[in-house]
Amino acid sequence: MNQNIGPLALNIPLIVTEAIGFLLLLWFLNRFVFKPIFGILDQRQADIKATYDQLDDDRRRMEQTRRDYEQRLASIETEAREKIQAAVKEAQVLRDNLIADAQSQAATIIEQGRNQSERDRQKAFLEMRSQIVTLAVSAAGKVIDENLTDTRQTKLVDDFIGSLGAGSATASKPGAAAYSASNGQGAA
Repeated sequence: MNQNIGPLALNIPLIVTEAIGFLLLLWFLNRFVFKPIFGILDQRQADIKATYDQLDDDRRRMEQTRRDYEQRLASIETEAREKIQAAVKEAQVLRDNLIADAQSQAATIIEQGRNQSERDRQKAFLEMRSQIVTLAVSAAGKVIDENLTDTRQTKLVDDFIGSLGAGSATASKPGAAAYSASNGQGAA
């Protein structure tokens, strides 16, 4: 037939051979190149997804741990605040008790001091009275030149001092009162 059809002539056996070669090349590339490459890419994508999932999981756990620590810290702060308040209240109660004890001890000491002061005053008064009696008896004995018995002299002075305490003595000089009291004794 026509062998020289021209540059645009189709060579069917060549086209079929090239098509079969191309298909075999595609099958070979698919089997030995694309599948391993796509497998590696799929594996890499799976590894990246697993890494991201692991990171997300770690971040969630870290957030949960942070929340747990914040809750623990808040509870510790609350507990510490409560313990501090309890210690302050206990210290206030202790302080109030110490103050009350100190005040009661002070009141007891003051009362004992007052009682001791009253006893000392009474003792001093009795000693002074005794000395006054002795002096008055001596003075009265010298004034009237008579020697009275000690019991009589003591009674006269006690009566005189009693009248002074009652405000019934009008004499301004104790010697005159003792003299008038001894005159009453002399008449008796």
